[in-house]
Amino acid sequence: MSFRHLTRWLYLGHRWLGIALGTMVLLWFLSGLVMLFVARPEFSETERLASLPHIDAKQVRISPLAAWQALGLSGAPESIRLDASGNQPTYRILAHRQWFAVDASSGRVLPPIDRDSARRLAERHAGSAAVENISLLERDQWTLYRRFDPFRPFWHIQFADGRELYVAMRSGELVLDTTPMERSWNWLGSVVHWLYFTPLRENPGLWRNLVLWVSFSALLLAFSGFLIGWQRLRLRNRYGGMHVTPYRSHWKRRHHLLGLAAALILCTWLVSGWLSLGPFGFATAPKLPAHTGTLLTPLLNELPKPDPAARELEWRLLGQTRLYIEKRGKDSRIGRDGQPISPMLSLSEIASAANTLGIGTVRHAAWLYTADSRYYPLRHHPRAFPVARVEFEDAAATVLYISTHNSRI
Repeated sequence: MSFRHLTRWLYLGHRWLGIALGTMVLLWFLSGLVMLFVARPEFSETERLASLPHIDAKQVRISPLAAWQALGLSGAPESIRLDASGNQPTYRILAHRQWFAVDASSGRVLPPIDRDSARRLAERHAGSAAVENISLLERDQWTLYRRFDPFRPFWHIQFADGRELYVAMRSGELVLDTTPMERSWNWLGSVVHWLYFTPLRENPGLWRNLVLWVSFSALLLAFSGFLIGWQRLRLRNRYGGMHVTPYRSHWKRRHHLLGLAAALILCTWLVSGWLSLGPFGFATAPKLPAHTGTLLTPLLNELPKPDPAARELEWRLLGQTRLYIEKRGKDSRIGRDGQPISPMLSLSEIASAANTLGIGTVRHAAWLYTADSRYYPLRHHPRAFPVARVEFEDAAATVLYISTHNSRI
């Protein structure tokens, strides 16, 4: 094929890709700007703890182990929490990828909450706003993420002031709240940017392939535009009037020169978006390591004695290390098997627990007091410091950032 034919195909490809994808690229750019300033609707840990009443220790009459045994499930729990979300101390137990609830006073397994109970819980959180509608749903536009899977289905409560709350039917706890402003801006931001439309996102394979190939086609559009622009640029043997571009129209000349100037930024932006989906196994995000121990321990048979300021207790694993976390709002205290409770984990404890995650041997562990190139705050995603930065001697050169206050990776 001659150079002339290649040039013709280059022009045709750029023209038709521009017609088909130009608006999409513009929407990606504008929606990305929105996402810099508006977070996706979420019920943060701070909000969640603030919504919980203090736990009345006198009403806690059964141990976490007894609550687990009451469920009659096989295996072992992944996590156990104790709170008073429904104005009564309740164990929330994660097992078999689902959350269950057990009354901490009687040991009775609580059935899925009904419409009236969900309404009362939502009204306590919303204050004086009137409820307009309550419906049961599996997922919608704001509960598409996999992190919501253990909580499904939800009672969806809509208020007269536009707020919407989601209560997990099985565990009976509030898991998400949204406002009209959040929803409106996210339709212009995250929904458009990620093509996160509910019918499409319910089919993960179709959604991934669509975003993958649309973004790759957009990359071809930008790259072909750069090649055309470079080919038509004359810096020495200039066009008439000493112009470096052949276009007479003001807008076409501007498109030519600005397109060349922004080509590097545009192409790297599209490449990074494309790679974020891990095409052909490239740049695939690593999975969080599985906990290798079991939460079941004689300590779970002890009756918890929460501090009067405690809003939630949690029993969880880090590798093979069993931890007990007492959350009191802005601060927390943490305990280990056979050790007194303290404000935070030590660096040596974190490194020792990380060795049992099954990744490899810990090469280096240190406190991180300020942001680095991987762990840093964004406008609406704060990061806690200090955090333990743990490096491993494995083929992937894995680095984990582990919270000293709750052991989460």
